Amino acid sequence: MFGLDPLSRPVAIIEIVLLLFLAAFVGWVIARLIMNARIKALQGEIADKEASLAECRRAKSPSVTTTVTAPAPSIPAGEAQSPLPVTAKVVSQTIMLPSQKVIGDPSGARSTEIPATKTTPETAKPAVPEPISATPVTPPPTGNSESAILARIALRASELNFDRIGHANPQEADDLKAINGVGPFLERKLHSLGIYTFRQIANFTKEDIRKVNEIIEFFPGRIEGDDWVGQAKAFFEFKTR
Repeated sequence: MFGLDPLSRPVAIIEIVLLLFLAAFVGWVIARLIMNARIKALQGEIADKEASLAECRRAKSPSVTTTVTAPAPSIPAGEAQSPLPVTAKVVSQTIMLPSQKVIGDPSGARSTEIPATKTTPETAKPAVPEPISATPVTPPPTGNSESAILARIALRASELNFDRIGHANPQEADDLKAINGVGPFLERKLHSLGIYTFRQIANFTKEDIRKVNEIIEFFPGRIEGDDWVGQAKAFFEFKTR
């Protein structure tokens, strides 16, 4: 067809070289796929080991109780520490009303004086400031233990748009470990964030993926690389059949 002689030695050598290149390329592709799968599995195992190690360290370390003391309310300069009671002095005044005639009084009395007493405070009692009770401030959890990490994640759950993702509770939880790339520790992180079902992950948008990846401190791009959304949609459709 191409004017090549199959019995020619140079043509045979070229064919052998091409076949070798093709075999090498196919072998390289297969090895790359196997290596990627192995790397993903190792990363999941490493995350689980790190979580177990952190939990072991937390169990061995003595518990430390932090007490936060609220500062006492500041008193402006020049004021006494404890206010003294102030007594108001009342001045009594007598007011004379005009005389009034009494009609038909057989005694012949012409007028009657009605005294009236009016009391006015000379000084007003100053208002005593009420003591302000300070509420202890709970600092955010720190450290690399699993409980501290999950507590930090739970504090940021309000940053997600659950009206779009959907709400769920632990009783509705799916086995999120069925998604490729999600290990036991990642599943606990998602639960702390309020994500329990395939349906919620299937509703992720790019903004949700970016925010979840940031909050759970995951490898950048892994959620899209492992196609969590596509896998979750497939599992959810299979579940609702």
